Amino acid sequence: MGRYDDDEREKLSWSEIDKMRDRSRHVSSGPKSMKERSLRSDWAKKQHLREAEKFFQGKKGTAAYKAAHNALHEKYGTPDFQEAAEKFLQEFGLPEDWGTLLLLLDLREPKRLKEVLGGMKGLYEKRSLIEQRGFKGKVKVLSMTTADRSLRQSCQEILDGL
Repeated sequence: MGRYDDDEREKLSWSEIDKMRDRSRHVSSGPKSMKERSLRSDWAKKQHLREAEKFFQGKKGTAAYKAAHNALHEKYGTPDFQEAAEKFLQEFGLPEDWGTLLLLLDLREPKRLKEVLGGMKGLYEKRSLIEQRGFKGKVKVLSMTTADRSLRQSCQEILDGL
């Protein structure tokens, strides 16, 4: 006879055998594939989120946008500013950040100024009291100094609406 008697021993089902294998210390309980493991790490999650944000931002999430945005800020107050601003607006459209829009109020072309004023009017309510006062002051100065009647009228309408 063998060491174990077949009659005394209980036969295990396949599911019980699999459960025993799963509890083994030689089998990891974590994710199996490399993709699952990378998704679990915090660093990878942050990277995936950044890539998703860039995707949904479109052109504004690219390195070219960042370079043009930085060039616009660096050229502010120089003779090259008008050209840099026009190039930026043609390529990327109106920016969404308040600081850049504020810089663009120094453009010479009335059509572009109206676009910028419209963008800033939409962001006005979310700005701090100091920023709101600064915007009002800029619009007042612009309405007094511009030679274009339609721009002056647009400025007055914005001031009346604020």
